[in-house]
Amino acid sequence: MRLFHVSVLLLTAPLWGCKRETNSTEGVVRVFISYATFKPKCLTLVVEDTQNPSNKRDTLVQVEPDRVSDMRTGVILEQKGWSRNLRVTARAHERTCEGPVIALQSSTVLFPEKDVTDVTLDLRAEDLDGDEYFANKGPYPGTDCDDSQSGVNPGAQEVCDGIDNNCAAGESDVGGNTEYWVDADGDTYGDAASPSARACGAPPGAALRGGDCNDRDAAIHPGQAELLCDGKDDNCNNVADDAPFDVGAICHTAQLCEGRTACQGATASTCISTEVPVPYFADDDGDGNSGHPVGEACAAPEPGATREQTDCDEGTVLASRTVPTETCDRLDNNCNGQTDEGIAGCNAVAWSPAPSPGLGGTRFDAVATYAKGRGWIAGDNKVVRIENNTLFPVASCDSGAEWRSAWAASNGRVFLGSSNGQFGTMAPGGEATPCVQEASTFTGAIYGLIGFEQGNGDIILYAATGQGRILRWRYVPGAANQEVPTSVTQVSANLRAIHGLGPESLIAVGAETVGGQQRPVAFRAPASGSTTWVREELGVPDATGFLTGVRVLTQRLVYVSGDDGLLLEKTRNTWTRKPPLILSSGSQPTIRSLAAFGRTAIYAVSSEVNDIHFFNGSAWSSVTTAPQTLNALGGSGPGDVWATGHSGTLLRWTPP
Repeated sequence: MRLFHVSVLLLTAPLWGCKRETNSTEGVVRVFISYATFKPKCLTLVVEDTQNPSNKRDTLVQVEPDRVSDMRTGVILEQKGWSRNLRVTARAHERTCEGPVIALQSSTVLFPEKDVTDVTLDLRAEDLDGDEYFANKGPYPGTDCDDSQSGVNPGAQEVCDGIDNNCAAGESDVGGNTEYWVDADGDTYGDAASPSARACGAPPGAALRGGDCNDRDAAIHPGQAELLCDGKDDNCNNVADDAPFDVGAICHTAQLCEGRTACQGATASTCISTEVPVPYFADDDGDGNSGHPVGEACAAPEPGATREQTDCDEGTVLASRTVPTETCDRLDNNCNGQTDEGIAGCNAVAWSPAPSPGLGGTRFDAVATYAKGRGWIAGDNKVVRIENNTLFPVASCDSGAEWRSAWAASNGRVFLGSSNGQFGTMAPGGEATPCVQEASTFTGAIYGLIGFEQGNGDIILYAATGQGRILRWRYVPGAANQEVPTSVTQVSANLRAIHGLGPESLIAVGAETVGGQQRPVAFRAPASGSTTWVREELGVPDATGFLTGVRVLTQRLVYVSGDDGLLLEKTRNTWTRKPPLILSSGSQPTIRSLAAFGRTAIYAVSSEVNDIHFFNGSAWSSVTTAPQTLNALGGSGPGDVWATGHSGTLLRWTPP
């Protein structure tokens, strides 16, 4: 027996325009299936062996779903175990392949030993109303009892209309007829106060649903929200002015005061409370005392807020009502409204110059302190450690380096940044040993420097450069070879200072060029999980020039300063312009350096005069005048303030 293979091919395209090349040495039966006047949902081709009915293949024929007339083609090839006597049958089913057969035609064919034998099967069925149910007539009837109405078929819902809508037992299967209510206002809801009646057809002025609590007003009925806040029940749920007005419900005002909701005109409601809000204060500097106003409320507007104001300066832990005594530091330590009261001789403490031997005519641009009376100053070809009244020049750091920034660790080790992008470091007491210097491999002067001591003894330095880079350098004490500094980002600005309480609170400041003009700019370090530094919205679109100083006092308080006497304060997320530094001449100078120890203790040095300026939170004053121009400020605290500048000038205010 020869091998036969039954396969239906080319069932997705009409016959026209499609040809199949066959091998004339092998037999093939080609089946043409045509249909007209209907859209078959399930069309199958069945091939069976008339001598062995167990040999049977049933194939689904793919059709174009929107065609009402088409022709499909199939090919029967060799298959083992079959005789040459075949019957081919095309069948169309109603709706699904499990539906009744609505068209069928069969033909017997002798499978040829070679060449092609064609068989044509023609299917006809009627679905005149296009509802996908076929007329219930002919040798292969469908289930549609009225093929002239698309709304009449076995899938339709039986209703009381005198028609057998679902072709099953007339109207006897209507679900118990229908219940109707009198609907006098025509809103499709019947009068809840009138009895209902059942009928197979709707009487005039009737509704299929009841529940209308006011059948005289079409705007009032169930199935809607309350329309007006007017004391009436608009949705017939026996509650007047409920959602969306919720009159009478417990509520809280924007100031967290508990009250009850009441109508506010006919279209809105509001929360009315008899509670009186009081001022609340938050502890922004972490000293356990609250002083920052967070608004009036009836409950804490944020975690930890208290009703008692016990802090008068949320920029320092040295001022609060719990501090027992005053300290000579220009702060109102005990928050009694007075400064340095009761301290004998405090007002007479003068800014004393450091011993002059060893300072010479050097220009100093950086100061870094690590304890009261102990610190470093650095500048052009000069680094000097100062311990109280003793100078310790560092000869090995003087080899042509122009040091522009400095920061000291708690153990006294100083870190330096130069005008050529080089880092330097020196430990106290090792002035005769080599000054460790590390090139950053990046151009641009290091104008700003800040460090953070790690638990393992390492120190992470961050630097801001004139090329807009933020550099990072890990210093490992005692390591023979230190890591090379890396760039963590580069912004489109000339940076002049950087400060923070930790890597995630860093702020770098400088200027960017906008329309050919320098504009102040500040960038905030990325939050955890991000790498993008964020531009701060300073809120001073009219300002020009550079920002030259920045001090981060707390996670919620930052000060920046710069050209034209500009001083900005960031409290939480809001920047505020503070009174500018204005000289007696009326000019607003460049603030070269800034040192802030609280909201009420901010120092600055400027470009036009040699004064050390002091801002007490509301106004500027001059606390002393230096013999030469000052360039840098620093200090270990408000009672230990240093200023240094041209011609070896160093002034210190260090009350006992």
